[in-house]
Amino acid sequence: MRRLLSLVCIVAALLAAACGSAPAREAASPSSTASGATPTPRPVQKLVFMAGFRPQANLPFVAAYLAAANGYFAEEGLDVDIRHASGQDEHLKLLLAKEVAFTTASGPQVLRRREDGLPVRAVALFGQRGDQGFVVRADAGIQTPADLRGRTVGFKAGIVTAEFHALLATAGLTVNDVRLQAVGFDPRIFIERGVEVFPVFLGNEPFAIRKAGVAIRTLDPAELGVPTLGLTYLAHADTVAADPDMVRRFLRATLRATQYAADHVDEAVTATLKYAPGADPAQQRALLETDLAAARRADGIGRSSQQQWDALEATLLKFGVLKTAGSASTAFTATIVDSLYDAQGRLR
Repeated sequence: MRRLLSLVCIVAALLAAACGSAPAREAASPSSTASGATPTPRPVQKLVFMAGFRPQANLPFVAAYLAAANGYFAEEGLDVDIRHASGQDEHLKLLLAKEVAFTTASGPQVLRRREDGLPVRAVALFGQRGDQGFVVRADAGIQTPADLRGRTVGFKAGIVTAEFHALLATAGLTVNDVRLQAVGFDPRIFIERGVEVFPVFLGNEPFAIRKAGVAIRTLDPAELGVPTLGLTYLAHADTVAADPDMVRRFLRATLRATQYAADHVDEAVTATLKYAPGADPAQQRALLETDLAAARRADGIGRSSQQQWDALEATLLKFGVLKTAGSASTAFTATIVDSLYDAQGRLR
């Protein structure tokens, strides 16, 4: 009888221990909720990002390259197909057809699309200043816009940019005070002294000209008081309205990648070269570092203010790039990117 009582006590103790530990195992289970139900995994959302130019180390491109390579897109439940435009505004056409979720465009391009009535919205601004400027030879005696009087100035694609008009205006000059000459995109006309002032994309063309052995000075309109804005992420207005959560996840992933690129420039260049085999790593690094410098803001990369867009619109209106006012008020959607930062400008 004593043996039987002992056995009963042992069994009772074991049952009590088992009953007491069951709730603890359930609470520790990461797959259970407070009600004991298992949450449904979020389905992976597929989308296309199309860069507006060939593969290179523009910051918005690099952000997508690294967000894919580092798994940031995957962590946001996104499967992103990265493509590059082949020209003829392919990226814009596909965005309007909703075959592409995000692409890139400069600030002036965004305002022009809005003036045309196209349903597009910039959702992040990387270039806090524009990426177009001018180069002159270091020994040309041109140090300020006032020194451009009487000089031979090249212009590309048949367009004298608003930035150049505004640059001249800072010195009280107009295009009538210089000698304009149409040029292509080949810098040899400048290298061979065909023109004295050559329009460039500041991120990579000055590097190429210096590499050719020509000592130059750059004239950056933004540094000389001209309102300019650079590259943005552009989305269809319907996408922004219907799926702001997807936009938020895409931006969180790419802005994380932007921060990573700033701390790991060599790795970012390596990621770029996977998309641009044969490109000069040194030139890609120069382009990325230029873009990173242009993107920095105390309150977080990707953000902008209405005042910036209004100032750019005023410049474009003054020099005839835009015909009517009002585009700036709808060009940029700030709510989503602003929600990703805390009060100290740190990414949430």
